[in-house]
Amino acid sequence: MRFSSHCREISKSKMKIKSSLLAILLSTSSFNSAWAAEEVGDAAIVTYDKNYFEKFAPVTLLDMLQRIPGVPEILAMNREQNQQRNRQGAQSQGERGFGSGGDQILINGKRLAGKTNNIDDTLSRVSASQVLKVDLIRGATEGLDVQSQGLVINVTMNEGASTSTTFWKVTGRYYNGHNDVPPELLVSHSGSAGNLQYMLSGELKSTRGFMDRDELHYDAADVNTGEKAIENKIKDKATSLNANLSYGFEGGSELRLNGLFEPSTRTRNEIQIETGSEPLHTVWDTLQEYDKWEVGGDYGTSLGALGQFKALFVINRNKEVKTVDRQRDLDTDNEFQYASEITDLNKSEKILRASTTKSIFRNQSLEVGAEVAINTFDKIFSDNRRSVAADPLLLTTSDEVEITENRYEVFANHTYNIASNIVLQSSLITEFSKIVADNISSGVPQPQRNTSFTYLKPRLNLRYDASATDQVRMTAEKKVSQLDFNNFVTSFDQRTDQFVFGNTNIRPEQVWEFSAAYEHRFANDGGSVEAEIFYRRYKDHITKVDFTEYQDAFGNPIGVEEFFALDPDMALRDMINFTSKSGNIDKATAKGVKLKSNLRLGFLGLSEAVIGLSYVYEKRRAIDQFTFERANFNRVSDHTFNFNFRHDVTDYEFSYGLEGRVKNSFDNRDKNYTWPWNQGMYLKVFAEKFIFNGIKLRLEAQQYEMGTGDSTLTFYYDQRRFNEVRERSEKHHTRAQEIMISLQGTF
Repeated sequence: MRFSSHCREISKSKMKIKSSLLAILLSTSSFNSAWAAEEVGDAAIVTYDKNYFEKFAPVTLLDMLQRIPGVPEILAMNREQNQQRNRQGAQSQGERGFGSGGDQILINGKRLAGKTNNIDDTLSRVSASQVLKVDLIRGATEGLDVQSQGLVINVTMNEGASTSTTFWKVTGRYYNGHNDVPPELLVSHSGSAGNLQYMLSGELKSTRGFMDRDELHYDAADVNTGEKAIENKIKDKATSLNANLSYGFEGGSELRLNGLFEPSTRTRNEIQIETGSEPLHTVWDTLQEYDKWEVGGDYGTSLGALGQFKALFVINRNKEVKTVDRQRDLDTDNEFQYASEITDLNKSEKILRASTTKSIFRNQSLEVGAEVAINTFDKIFSDNRRSVAADPLLLTTSDEVEITENRYEVFANHTYNIASNIVLQSSLITEFSKIVADNISSGVPQPQRNTSFTYLKPRLNLRYDASATDQVRMTAEKKVSQLDFNNFVTSFDQRTDQFVFGNTNIRPEQVWEFSAAYEHRFANDGGSVEAEIFYRRYKDHITKVDFTEYQDAFGNPIGVEEFFALDPDMALRDMINFTSKSGNIDKATAKGVKLKSNLRLGFLGLSEAVIGLSYVYEKRRAIDQFTFERANFNRVSDHTFNFNFRHDVTDYEFSYGLEGRVKNSFDNRDKNYTWPWNQGMYLKVFAEKFIFNGIKLRLEAQQYEMGTGDSTLTFYYDQRRFNEVRERSEKHHTRAQEIMISLQGTF
């Protein structure tokens, strides 16, 4: 009886638990139902119409996209890529030309006709009143300007009505301990008149960077030899002018044009004070002047029985002049070193892409076309020095490289709707390219590089909708990277105080990528979870390569292994110029997993709150060209964790949230040093409130590395393979916290 009674109690408890769980699920559904996006016929497309956003009272298109689960992560990724592009240059390693792959943000089914556009800036200039709906397109889908194995965001704009809106934004920045930052101003006017849509904007930008560093220095015996305190101030100023025009012709044809002009300057002042056996006082003054412009456009029309024609072009030009003055006071006898470095850079890119798309069989379409890209790059570097104030500057190192890269490709993209829930996209691209590089160094003629390449770049994207909420995506693709032409030219690395020699014979990097992803979307716009595994195999991987010309004691050329098999001989080592440059190695690999989750917190009673979490594990490995040991890629972290949270309290027209990123340490290696870096964490928090007449007040605080980052730079004698430490420095980095306050509105 006792046992039977106990079973009944357990049964009752289970019923209570089930009832409670059911109640929670029902309540969650009720919380989320008010936020449900529209499910269209295609399970891969989730639509958010303008009614969905009314409760948020958005001012700009950026405001709208930030309210969609999963989109803030894409915006953050684009933001990080833009920062990397600004650091490395527009012609840094990335995909060549336009191509047709990758995660994209489209306007009316078409990509932004530009390569140097800042996505956040572009989206913030579009008034929310002009937006009709936003589609989240998951996986391979017909009829877009891009093919993507991930997520495509397509924004549909209002057409036909005559409207106009002026958006304005005033921003003030404060850096902890510094208050000399002028305000920023953005004014954007957009509207439509019949078939014409336009947007004109102007912006004054002003940002600062305040980074301090403390160093402890040690000799080979690990004895402290001194300390160094560094104060670094950076000032950025820019003026940006943008224009976008779109006109729809009778019959469905459409022409879009866009323009960008952005002159800017960066000044950098760094003061180093070192104590110890050799007191040192160093002042670095850097002036960088940029002149950037871009014009782009696209045209689409129907060719009747021949299908749909579209053409896209972009022309951009970037000019940079950089001057670095560096003075070092060596001791109390007023001895000093003075160096002046000048870099003059001009680069341009011209791209034209045209294609025709036609339905060929039932549920199939074919796009054929061609793309032409012409890159030019002209960079001059010179280093001048003197050791006595009265002496003239003497040229120590100079390098000049002129580069032209012509690239032509023909392509065919095939889309096959195998079934209502299965879509296969396949592409075959044939690329023909030619690089001509003239190297002029200190007046000594160098052999001209004249190299031609031919690449076949196939791609397969498969989308399988297992249900209305579950999707499987698989991809196999070959990519070819755009060369960073800065690696062709000698430069000076201020971080390590040594020259970095250029190499004009670098080849584009090739990579085969294979991936498989599974995504589940929760009902009623409750969010999604996604898991992806991937594998990449690189050919002609670009890394630091040993260019040393090894020889024996008699001056006879020998191989690297033969050299290191000899008995250590300092006299011999003194005869050899150990040299490294960026170059190619035969192969490298990468493998990993990506996990993403975006969840609306309706089950906690917070239906207006969304949390996003993502984790990436990526192991990139190659043979270190100095130790011949397998090691990670330079400056690449194995683990990356991103998070974002946003809570819209619509009843009070108030929002708050945060976003952040955590990465583990990465390695940075060259012939004679190792520099592992602990990156710490990036964090941004914000709060925004409508105060009166549709004016929004936003307060934002962000900090990189949570204010600090630690690293240890170890220099070795000659080459790392000898494993003989010359000196070591422990570095502690501090970056000032940035606080931003802004007012924005429309009229």
